[in-house]
Amino acid sequence: MPQPPVVQPEPEPEPQPEPEEPEATGLIPPHMADREISRVAVLLPFSADNSGARGEALRLLRAAELALFERAGGNLLMIPKDTQGTPEGARAAALAAAEDGADLIIGPLFGTSVAAASDVARQAGIPVIAFTTDTTVAGDGVYLMSFPPEIEVRRIVEYTARQGVERFAYLGPQDRYGMAVYNALQDSAMTGGGYVASESFYTGDVEAMARASARLTQGAFEPLTPEEALERRALDWVPDPEAPFQAVILPEGGTRLRALGPLLISQNVDPLVVRFLGTGLWNDPDLLREPALHGGWFAAPDQAARERFELAYEEAYGSEPSRVASLAYDAMALAAHLDGGERGFSADAIEEAQGFVGADGLFRFHHDGMIERGLAIYEIRSRGLREIEPAPLTFEFGPQGS
Repeated sequence: MPQPPVVQPEPEPEPQPEPEEPEATGLIPPHMADREISRVAVLLPFSADNSGARGEALRLLRAAELALFERAGGNLLMIPKDTQGTPEGARAAALAAAEDGADLIIGPLFGTSVAAASDVARQAGIPVIAFTTDTTVAGDGVYLMSFPPEIEVRRIVEYTARQGVERFAYLGPQDRYGMAVYNALQDSAMTGGGYVASESFYTGDVEAMARASARLTQGAFEPLTPEEALERRALDWVPDPEAPFQAVILPEGGTRLRALGPLLISQNVDPLVVRFLGTGLWNDPDLLREPALHGGWFAAPDQAARERFELAYEEAYGSEPSRVASLAYDAMALAAHLDGGERGFSADAIEEAQGFVGADGLFRFHHDGMIERGLAIYEIRSRGLREIEPAPLTFEFGPQGS
């Protein structure tokens, strides 16, 4: 008889190993071992050859640290990295930040360093909030937390045009900053229905500035009589319909600006007739001592917000912050605001259309990496600055740089 087939018992299934938890990557300080960490690298020139750059790096770091203490929870880790003030150092610092698992990079300070660091950051998918005003490095994940002169010019020209000015003039240096102001003046004047009626550039000292002042006017203005001056002082300023130009922008600061104002007056360009306009370089209390600038207008951040930051900084560190220190505070405060949110540090989160409020007031980033700020308009008086139009509290319109 045939033997029945032998039925082999089913083998016991082998127990499947438990899935392993993914190994944590990135820098983890011992005191944060049990937390879900977000890492923000701060790239600054701590060991730069230039002592001024080293001092600025320390002030920026302190401001970022202040925002970390005031705004962040316990899951945000700040990782300082030294760029040495060079592109090569910035690239190495960005590589080190990526190896440490940085989710966001704040800095560098200089445009060439931003360009070097951003190459690394883009490959690693890390957004960058930099402090340079060099707009050529913005975009594709690099955002400029700075005060490009274009936004200041746009704001002051828009306000001046609303006061009836149609004809603008430019008197300033023929350098990168000056040309940025000049180009912005042309664009903004045209947008407001006006135009640049006269321009004069200079390169050099006060003598070059004097020659440029003369070229700008070419004897077109007549001096006011004492009676005319008295009459104009008694009335609110309005643009003179007969003036060759009704407002002139002077993109200088400090002692050079204090020389430029009187040079214009020597050419019979009277502030009672022509409104002197400035950039953020005018936000300097020393300029109050120059009578030629009294009545001049410029755009700047809300002073009250700035004063609150300065007071907190002085209380924490016993010294005054620099003008740009607030940029690091606002960048870190933004990181603290985005940390833990559903969108994290994504472009959508950073480019939030409603914007954010920081030490320098309202701001938001556009897709091209440029910043838009809510600026107030100030007038220089002998006893201080007078706010003649407040900074906006919200952005009413859609992004302009998208």
